[in-house]
Amino acid sequence: MTENKKIEQLIAHNVKSLTISKEKYEKLRTETKNLIKLNDIILNFEEEK
Repeated sequence: MTENKKIEQLIAHNVKSLTISKEKYEKLRTETKNLIKLNDIILNFEEEK
């Protein structure tokens, strides 16, 4: 399952915050990013080690 699909499913289940790396966020489709914004999802970017 793609990252886009996983995040879209989490949003459908009313998740309020996500932890994701900056690189993965940049690779998301525009539609998925818009869903994150429209649903007021809090993004926590994990630090690279």
